[in-house]
Order: sequence, then C-alpha cells, then structure tokens
Amino acid sequence: MKKVNKLLFSLVMGAALMGGATSCDDFEEINFSPSAAGESYIHPDYALNKSFYEAQMDPDIAERVFVYNWASITRIIGDNTMGVTARYSNEYNDRLYSYTSNWVKYATNAINMADVNPGTSEHEQAFFPNVKQFARIWRVMLIADFADSFGPYALDAAQGVNPTFNSVEDVYVFMLTELKEAAAGINTSVEPTETEAKGDPAFGYNAAKWVKLAHSLRLRYAMRLSEVSTSKIDVKAEFADAASKSLLTSADDFFSFPEAGGWSCYEGVMNRPWNDQCISSTMCNLLTGLGDIPVTSYRPDLAPYIKPMNYIGEQYVNHYPVTTDNPTKQLWMDGIPEHLDPRALKVWCLTNDEKAENFPDQGSQGVKNHAEHAMLDPTDPEKKLVKIDAQFTWNGYPAGTRSAWSTETFKFNDVLGSMYDTTPMLGKQYRDNTARRIWMSPWETYFLLAEGALRGWTNSISAKEAYENGVRANFEYLGLSQYVNQYLASTSYNRVGTSVNFDHTVEPVSFEADYVNGYTKQAGKMTYNYPDASKILYKGGALNDQLTKIITQKYIANVPYGVVEMWNDRRRLGLPFFEIPANEGTLTGSDMEKYIQASEWKNGQKWYHYTQRMRYPTALENADKEQYQNALQLLGAEDNTMMTPLWWAIKLVDSEKIFQIKIETESFYRLKFS
Repeated sequence: MKKVNKLLFSLVMGAALMGGATSCDDFEEINFSPSAAGESYIHPDYALNKSFYEAQMDPDIAERVFVYNWASITRIIGDNTMGVTARYSNEYNDRLYSYTSNWVKYATNAINMADVNPGTSEHEQAFFPNVKQFARIWRVMLIADFADSFGPYALDAAQGVNPTFNSVEDVYVFMLTELKEAAAGINTSVEPTETEAKGDPAFGYNAAKWVKLAHSLRLRYAMRLSEVSTSKIDVKAEFADAASKSLLTSADDFFSFPEAGGWSCYEGVMNRPWNDQCISSTMCNLLTGLGDIPVTSYRPDLAPYIKPMNYIGEQYVNHYPVTTDNPTKQLWMDGIPEHLDPRALKVWCLTNDEKAENFPDQGSQGVKNHAEHAMLDPTDPEKKLVKIDAQFTWNGYPAGTRSAWSTETFKFNDVLGSMYDTTPMLGKQYRDNTARRIWMSPWETYFLLAEGALRGWTNSISAKEAYENGVRANFEYLGLSQYVNQYLASTSYNRVGTSVNFDHTVEPVSFEADYVNGYTKQAGKMTYNYPDASKILYKGGALNDQLTKIITQKYIANVPYGVVEMWNDRRRLGLPFFEIPANEGTLTGSDMEKYIQASEWKNGQKWYHYTQRMRYPTALENADKEQYQNALQLLGAEDNTMMTPLWWAIKLVDSEKIFQIKIETESFYRLKFS
C-alpha cells in the first residue's frame, strides 16, 4: 500500500471510529468524499477541517470536561463540588485524553498529507503548504490544552510509533518552535477558494490571520513560563520577538467557532439545561463595585432592589461556614449592590429577571420561578423557619462545604438548596447556541502585552495602554463601549480590594459597613475586612498592584470560554483572588482530602488549596504501565494526584508541609487503591 493511501485509510478509519460523536452531514460532504480515490482527493485541509470540528466538543465531552472540570476549577461557575475542585471522574478525564488524541491525529494527518500530496493545480500547490502550517499552529493549541490539563505529553503521538512521554518543559520548547516556524512558512498572498474557506469556520483560511494567531499564541505560551527560574527557553526573547510581529488585536481578530444546535460538535459547550451554570462567590466578589457604574444607569427598572455599597447583606452565622478567607463569608446580599461591573448583568442573569435581554428560556434552560425558600436554624430551640426571597439578588455559589448541617437545613445556593433558584445564572447567549466559542481574542493579546511590558520584556506598547486596550476590546465585544472611559477612571475597590484605574495602586483599608442579622432582621454595623495581602498566594503580596489589575481584567474578560487560560493564570501567579474553600471537617470526594483541614485557612493561602491538574485516566496505566510511570516521573509525582503542580506553576510552600503532604498522600492512595 502506498504511503498516501495509508494516510487516506487512517483518516477514513478515524472518522468511522468517531462517527458516534458526530452528526454533521453537510460538513462531511464539503470536506470528504468517501467514494473518491487517488491522490488528488487527499486534501490536507479535509483532515484539518475534521480536527476543527471535533475539537469544538460534542455535548458529551463539553459537559464532562469543559463544564464539570475546567469551568468549575476556574470558578467561572459554582457547582456541587462547592468550588473546591473538579467533579473528578476517571470516565470524564478519559474523554479529554482520548478525544484530544483524535483531534491531534487529524491535525497530524493534515501535516503529513501536505507533504505527500503537492496538489494537482497551481492553486493547490500554493494552498496545501499553507494548510500544513495552519495545522501545525492548531495542533499546538490542542497539545497545550492537554499538557496544561494533565502534564507531560507524548510529542510522537499519532506518528505511527509507540508514543513516549515528554516533559512539560520539552512540550513547551516544541510548541514555541512550531509556532515560530509555522508563522514564517505561511504565504499570506494565497487565498482559499470559496469551498476551501468553508472548512475553516474561524478564519476562513485567511493566511494573514493565521500568522497573527501564531504570534499571539507565542505570547501566551512564553508568558506561561514567567515564573520558571531556569528553562531551555529564553522566555523574554521569545516574547519580545513575538510582540514585534503582527498580532490578533483588531475588533474582528477572533479565533472563534460558531455554536449551533443539534447533537454535534458545534453544539454550545455550556448549553446543557441541567448543568450548574450559576455564578460563583469568587466571581461575585470580583465584579461587585468594580468600575463605579451604577446598575440603574443601564437598568433603571432594578432601582427597587438596589443596595448602597456600604451595605454588605444579611449575616447567617449558623449556616454559612466561617473557615475561609472569603471576605464576604456568612453574608447573603438581599438585593443588588449599587455598583456592579457593567459586564456582570451582560454575562449573568439575575433570578427571575425576565426583563433581561439575556434571560434564559425557562422551559429548556432551568426553572427560575421558585426563589422563595424557608430554612431551618438548627441552633434555635423553637425550630423557627427563616424565610428568604432570592429573586433580584446578587450572590454567588460559595467555595467550600458545610459539614454541620444537611442541605435540607439551608435553602440558599446549593450548599444551601437549589442554585437555579437563588443565584444568577449564565445568560442565554451562551446557552442557546447563538454565540461563538472563543479560542483566542484581541483582549487576551493586549493583556499579555500589558504583562510583558510590566515585566520589561518589551517596549512595543506601554503596560497601561495595552491594559486599557484590553478592557476596551472586551467592552466593545459586549456592546458596552459607552461606559468604558468612566470604568477605566474608577478608583473604587471590588470586594477583594482591586480597582480598575491602572495608576491607582493604593491598597484598600477596612471600612465600617452596614449589615442585617439574618435571623432577627436587626440592623447593625461591622468592620469589613479585605483579604489579608500578606496571606494570599500571589507572591506580589498586594491586592491592588498593576499585575493584579491586569490578571483580574483578563479573567473577567475571558468568561466564559477562556477557561483553560484562566486556570493557567491562577496556577502561574495565584491571581486573581480565589478564597480558600471553606471546610469544617475534612473535605471528601477529591484529592484535597489530605490537603485542607478545618483550620487551614488561618495560615494563609498555599498552592495545594487549589486544583493543579487532571489525573491521567486509568486507561493509560492499563495500556502502557511503563509510559504511565514515565509520565508521573516527568511530572515529579509518585501518584497520579490532582494536587501536583505543573513545571511552570507556582509552588510557594514550606518544605515541612510538602513532606507532610507527600507522606499523607502516599498513605492515602495506597489505602484507597490497594
């Protein structure tokens, strides 16, 4: 069998094996003719188009990986893991592992096909070499998501040999090299035919945009290594070189794919009606008060529910746990803060807010009509019921768990009751298949440039200008440009002590706040304390310095599609502020069982308070024990735990605690899996 026919056989078999996960006949008809024979029909873009399509995630993997793992870990949403970790499942992890293998295989096939089939026309002979470079760039993105989720990756996968795992450092050397070479190899004068362009729903095979993408990705992956002390890569030089090239910075420079209905890979990644698409307490704290824009300036009808900024809500000491550094712990906001980041109600929809343009369809996207609840105070000898009304209130799903009372006791959120009833949920535009899944955006490019400038890695643009351009790009995308100048000038703090104005770096101080006793309804005053900057994970030890501003804005702008990058920044820098999960006993159901005890929050934040990676699925160990052990050795772990930091991640913790965790974890896993 000729080499080219082997490649064709591989593509056909791959499509057949994945047939159960696809149902997009029009796409297949455009890109592959199974009855065709001969080298002229083996177009490299057919394989690349297949990889694009599959990687958008059908509802099976989207729910299990994008929502239950990535979005949960990054606290875009709150869910029934209480913001502690992902919903660990070996089955779910296997989805990402095995599916990514197929996506990479199709991209690799495209690269190989371009080498063996030079094309039969002058146009193909110019277009196919470009497709090869596009496939190299795309494959890097797929490999990066794998390595950033699991750790070590086999770079020789899909090459017809038994794969051997490579270290995360070597994976990054490969990725940055691929991107630089691929960008240099693209001929920007070559235009695709109308039919060819349909196979790339992101860029329509626009060569100039693919070059921009490659260089913006170089910024992304070089910046990932900012905290690594020694590396085979000259990170500063790599970043500076990429920053000097054409980048994704224009309003139409989105590398994104359309979401569509039907059970296909273009189904929206966050549109399952039963998913927990409700805002987290982390996100609520970041958005509250940020930017000084009154909610009534864009929603005057919400005036009856508005609360002044010095009011922090009702306090429920018997129901919310105290064992966390969340500055709003034990508080429930019985209304809407006077000032919210204007993006808050664009992305999230308040309970029962049927006048909102982003109010989800109740029949298909969750019931929102039961916001009134009664809860029992188990400390009350008379066992009186405390009633709440959660409609038009601004509260997030808290990170942590309440061991003292059952969920029947307390009907807030879902630690407390039904999330669909008591917290804002993701707007309909992300749930009704009308948005585009964004893989790389202009604002991310700008925020990367801002961080690079702040570090002195480049002087192509100032840190302030790049930062403000990033905010402007996101506001423009959401149709909020009329508020951006006022927003950028604001020096007011959000609930974790960060303001917007780039030059305003004064640290926040405690203030006297109004509150109400949730049980007696008696008004009172208390001191509102921002997080203790000396105890946060971020090594800068500040709540309002310029790097904190950059990453906070990047985090907010990337909602909801930039989940992996949000997780990466959190692991790399400890930014933005994530509260330590509340815990009154021992967390169960995750690898944090041996990491977070009830008093842990008092000692300050550590990297082991937050999920570091996804476990390799057992299928890898069963299929190749030698390479499974090799992967763990390269990871620097004896166990396949979710709490082992990746090579580039922050690891600020004392050696005694590391030793203690190592011993306890080894004992735990020997007991659990023996």
